[in-house]
Amino acid sequence: MVIPALWGPQSYNWGAGMAQLKNAAGFISRNMPQDRPGALTNQQTWDVAAYIDGKPRPQDPRFNGSIAATRARYHDPRQSAYGTTVDGVLLGSSRGN
Repeated sequence: MVIPALWGPQSYNWGAGMAQLKNAAGFISRNMPQDRPGALTNQQTWDVAAYIDGKPRPQDPRFNGSIAATRARYHDPRQSAYGTTVDGVLLGSSRGN
């Protein structure tokens, strides 16, 4: 079995559906843990989604030269950590990839 990277340069990018908390939480709820899908509580599901989506990943392919402008146009602030600072790293910046 191959398990894809959850963050870092080989993971999905900021424009992917999984970079939205509601999509990540839905996937996690239905598929994790692998040996007992659906066993996590709603709170655990959202906590895992927030943790994963708060990590660095490749730039959004719709990036227009400004993280703030890209966030405003494409990222719902209630559903995406893109353009926020987590652990001292601006997610979406070159340091955050």
